[in-house]
Amino acid sequence: MTDLPPIVYKYRTWTDNYHKEILTEQIVFMSRPTSFEDPLDCKLQKRHDLLTDTEIYNNYLQMSKQDNPSWTRQQHRKYARDWFKKGLLRNQEHIKQIQSEYFSEFDSRFGVLSLTANPKLYDMWDKYSDNHQGYCIGFDTKKMFKYLGGGGEVVYYEELPDILPSDSFDEEHFKQVFSKELKWSFEEEYRTHKFYNTPASDEDRKIRIPKDCFKVIIFGARLQDIHKQEIFSLCKKGGFEVEFYNEVINENHEITLNVANSKDI
Repeated sequence: MTDLPPIVYKYRTWTDNYHKEILTEQIVFMSRPTSFEDPLDCKLQKRHDLLTDTEIYNNYLQMSKQDNPSWTRQQHRKYARDWFKKGLLRNQEHIKQIQSEYFSEFDSRFGVLSLTANPKLYDMWDKYSDNHQGYCIGFDTKKMFKYLGGGGEVVYYEELPDILPSDSFDEEHFKQVFSKELKWSFEEEYRTHKFYNTPASDEDRKIRIPKDCFKVIIFGARLQDIHKQEIFSLCKKGGFEVEFYNEVINENHEITLNVANSKDI
């Protein structure tokens, strides 16, 4: 929650009823990792193959102490030796099964809301706002992130980092959730996320946020006037205290934002 931009943005399409819910119902959707366009996003493998024999033995020893606190030292050591001899963490099929079960459970309980710090990204308007025929919403970052459970900036890598067996929970979580390949850096992404105690349905993933999280509405350069009027009217009637802007594109695909006055809408 440190060094966050004051406002984060979500590019949307007004003609898509699902995209409208963010304004009509104040609902954001926490997406499953399997729904992401990027097939590697939130799907890093844990490098069990990097474990030494000593680390594997010690892991089993710790498991024994946690699961069987009344056992003697000799019993704990026998447990660790017996499981070490099975060689499961050297068995690729077993590791593959562990990873598959982990990702299935993670996918069912984890949700992400992808945002960006920059409302003037031509490719984002093109890709996520119907070729500039949509709109963009700006949110108060700290209010929204605190309400949804926290978040931060995505880090982009030429080569994605490994999740090491020695990583702490926080290190593993950061690598898994906030790491993407460099080719996605044009998104300048920030994200907030939520972990559910039980598998989450689509309805569970819909979260209503307070109106004071909404700060800015930007009309796409090619958004129809009737749609501008609908958005403006909805915000005014709904009591949203937001500032309105128009996206303006020059011949070099550079974007500026001009204040949109009610008389011009």
